[in-house]
Amino acid sequence: MKKRLWVIVLPLFLMLAISVLLLTSNPVSSWALSTAKVNGYIAYTPEEATTLAYTRCTTCHQVEKIIQYCSRCGPPFAVVTNTMRKFVQMANLETKRVEQFTDAELVAITQVWNALVGNWEGDWRKQDIKRLLGNDQALIDLIDTAVEDRPIEAALKNKTAPGSYKEIQSFGVK
Repeated sequence: MKKRLWVIVLPLFLMLAISVLLLTSNPVSSWALSTAKVNGYIAYTPEEATTLAYTRCTTCHQVEKIIQYCSRCGPPFAVVTNTMRKFVQMANLETKRVEQFTDAELVAITQVWNALVGNWEGDWRKQDIKRLLGNDQALIDLIDTAVEDRPIEAALKNKTAPGSYKEIQSFGVK
């Protein structure tokens, strides 16, 4: 009887202890939640994704360069973020200067820039975008998802990055 009680009580106690640890505000819960988001187990909120996009991308680029990127400049942001992953891999061969992007981070960053700067995936054939993405399944899945079904991009739909061409083009348009 005592063994049966321990078999029931111990797992319940462990679940309760882990829940309290994660749900209360402390460094361990912050670390666990951020790790879960980076690895894609928990989705980024639009605000977190925007902060992530600005902090990660401004490690190498000036904000003005990012927000003034347009369809005349090059491919859609999904291809750009995929290229940045490859660039970081090559840059880190000599020294580990920049932390490598995870799939979840790239998907969130792509959605943020699509929403705030512009999404011109529709101007390109999907097969061309997929060929440029290679075997990056996370971004291919994002490309296959309708824009209105992308949570971050849908939440930031009516927002623009200050100074972006999207903002300039829509100035005065209601």
